[in-house]
Amino acid sequence: MNQEETTKKELVISEGKKSSTNENDSLNILTSKVKENVPRITIKQAILANLIVGPIALAVYFPLELSDFRIMGDEYFFHALLSFICFAIIPCIYLAIFRIKTGKGFLFFMATKNGLRPKNIISSLLQGLAMHAGIFFPWIVLSQKYIDNVYPLYYFLGNSQEWFWWIFFVSLNVIMFEFYSKAFVQIQFSEIQNEFTILGRKITLKDGRFLGFMLQFVVWMFGHIQELRWLPTYIGPINAVFFIIVSGVLTGWTVYKTENIFGVTLGHIMLNVFIAITFNL
Repeated sequence: MNQEETTKKELVISEGKKSSTNENDSLNILTSKVKENVPRITIKQAILANLIVGPIALAVYFPLELSDFRIMGDEYFFHALLSFICFAIIPCIYLAIFRIKTGKGFLFFMATKNGLRPKNIISSLLQGLAMHAGIFFPWIVLSQKYIDNVYPLYYFLGNSQEWFWWIFFVSLNVIMFEFYSKAFVQIQFSEIQNEFTILGRKITLKDGRFLGFMLQFVVWMFGHIQELRWLPTYIGPINAVFFIIVSGVLTGWTVYKTENIFGVTLGHIMLNVFIAITFNL
């Protein structure tokens, strides 16, 4: 092989390397852009969402809840509908406006992108149903049977129409609470990706799932203050507090692992139905 052929071959190899390098650079640029476009939320946006929606919902809820106005002559039906409007409809309106204004689609109403995977949905449903049927339902039944000085739990649902309206409003109440605590708070904060400075120290937050889990538990406990007024009557004071704490931790952990609220919501509704069937007179 003469010197001219060798030079040509080196030029071809050099061009090939440049082409490969250019392709890799192009791929890296595309990959970087894809990463930059991954929908995430800053901690400021998550906090702002709750500071806007929370006060508005409470400002609507308490004046009407404490008034004498009722629907269908039933205090619980009115409470369930009002709660659903304040803590499910109002947050959904905020999320819709936010998505239209910013063009960001990261705030799924009931799940993250990973939470919408079939595997996560199935896991969520299995965990949610098993938890409520296997832990919380026996807990209530056994508490009624073995704890002293508690009032008997009973329901008066005599016909299909009464059952329909009762299940409908119970479902509204459950969906409201699971949505607000688990989706609007927990899942929203789980999507956080942010850099911020505390006491002069730069902190990078790449995953807000644990923060979301802790915040949902705070909301869960505050949201069950009303239950703590009547639940001790039927299962005992200490047992009632323990029940609410454990349910908040386990349901929050299910959402933490599966990133959707399908299982805990359906399980919560079924728990109420099972209890009503068991104690209906």
